[in-house]
Amino acid sequence: MLKRWIRRSLPVLVLTCFIVLYVDFQLRTSRPPKLRAHLDPPPGALPRATPAGRRTGRHPAAEGTHVPQPPLRQEDIFIAVKTTGRFHRTRLALLLETWISRTKTHVTRYNMVITGCQSDHSQQALSCKMSAEYDGFMATDKRWFCHVDDDNYLNPEALLSLLSNFPQEGDIYVGKPSLDKPITAHELLEGNATREVRFWFATGGAGFCLSRRLAEKMAPWASGSRFEQTSATIRLPDDCTVGFIVEKRLGVSMVHCPLFHSHLENLLLISHSSVPQQVTLSYGMFENKMNSIEFKGSFSKEDDPSRFKTVHCTLYPFTSWCP
Repeated sequence: MLKRWIRRSLPVLVLTCFIVLYVDFQLRTSRPPKLRAHLDPPPGALPRATPAGRRTGRHPAAEGTHVPQPPLRQEDIFIAVKTTGRFHRTRLALLLETWISRTKTHVTRYNMVITGCQSDHSQQALSCKMSAEYDGFMATDKRWFCHVDDDNYLNPEALLSLLSNFPQEGDIYVGKPSLDKPITAHELLEGNATREVRFWFATGGAGFCLSRRLAEKMAPWASGSRFEQTSATIRLPDDCTVGFIVEKRLGVSMVHCPLFHSHLENLLLISHSSVPQQVTLSYGMFENKMNSIEFKGSFSKEDDPSRFKTVHCTLYPFTSWCP
């Protein structure tokens, strides 16, 4: 009786087990995925790494989205002042007393860098010093490189305002040309052949600035000894070489800005009211007369021929030595 029941029931049991296993398999394979809350990592945090070394999260830049830069600060700007020994007690002392005192944290780390370059005003000497400035900037993590000469007054607030208006990840070369047309040079090629090249350049006597991204792209022609080599191929000094690299090697156009000033222009044309907006000012002798801005203040022209002290006390009236 039992055997007969087993023979009749066994196919049913087998079929039932098969159906149960089949249904369970279908439920497992067709089950919808579990929902997980997606939490973005905190700002600046890196995605977690799996044991296999793969990233489980994605940085926003990997998704093609724009990661906004934090607001530009004065500490993000590398400012290099080119000078030479015979001007340390005159020009440089004046700068240290005025605008450099406001930017101690980021003017070449407020240190004098002895370059070993020649002290004359030759193409080789000037390019040697610019090479040192460029390499000094590249060794930092600052976002802008700015060059000025030792006869420039630089307004830190005006400079910050100007650079803040540019895209911080852009290729920016900004300054003021000393010519009213592009300069013409003859680039030296192999076999002593030459070719004519024309480009704009920002005169170093008025100062200029380069964005980090553009400065990095200049490295094949500007880092180490390459800057002096590039200068030699066009036989022009440092500021011309910067313009040559930017415009002819990288195809980036210079941004012409009227807020930079050198002693090569008539500084009397700068209006008194516009001085706080100017990025750089200068002074120098022209036809045996002092070429400087006409700026009234507590200092006489005899006591302050450059007008730098007068400008500084107007911008920063609570400076200890101001009247």
